[in-house]
Amino acid sequence: MAKDKCHRTLGDEFANYHGYWSRELEALLKIDIEYFSLYDKLLRVTLERKNLSAVQQELIHVAVAGQVTYLNREALRHHIKRAETLGATESEIVETLQLASALGTHSMLVGVPIAHEVFEELGVAQDISEASLSVEQLALKQRFIADRKYWTPHWDAVLAYSPEYFEAYLNLSSVPWVRNTLDDWFKELIYIAIDVATTHLFTVGIRTHTQKAIEYGATPGQVIDVMSIASTIGSHTALAGMDLLPRN
Repeated sequence: MAKDKCHRTLGDEFANYHGYWSRELEALLKIDIEYFSLYDKLLRVTLERKNLSAVQQELIHVAVAGQVTYLNREALRHHIKRAETLGATESEIVETLQLASALGTHSMLVGVPIAHEVFEELGVAQDISEASLSVEQLALKQRFIADRKYWTPHWDAVLAYSPEYFEAYLNLSSVPWVRNTLDDWFKELIYIAIDVATTHLFTVGIRTHTQKAIEYGATPGQVIDVMSIASTIGSHTALAGMDLLPRN
């Protein structure tokens, strides 16, 4: 009886503080109360540090849950609902999802430079220096730099080998930057979140977008808290697994 009361108290405290409850949390609480309590404390870290508002933190959760290397639909559904409850607009949520969708281009940013190295070994590579670019390719590069305020060498190979892809990606990924619902510094935090997610860990992007976030006005504390939020998906293993254990 006393144990049941303790469980109910901890469950109520979690639900009241975080604003949600689930079957997985119920299973975790019943199976391992100590782990549940410590998980609760982990989730509270960024909320108590208050470098980001509650709404901003939920939008970061939306980006992490929705990015393609994780794509946890249940978590995504929960965090979208929670963000709306806290006051996020549909436009803010849509823009967050569009920014997180940009992660797919990392197949090109990682893959094409590697392919170029292999092409060089085989003697079939093309020149990717700026001097070899056409007038149209140079215009695309200049537009990217003007719009995004950065450039990395990874883009050189992509632009050289497939200017068609580069232009199509630039047009698609520019949508949230043109509509501009979210502040630029927060857009960069979303990029950090999807790059630093445990299922991705794209180090080039983490470095690039951390620099841009700071330049746009984000604080180091906000950057670190985004990384803290992204790290919490590790505990979803325990949540999902314990819910699948046979129950007495």
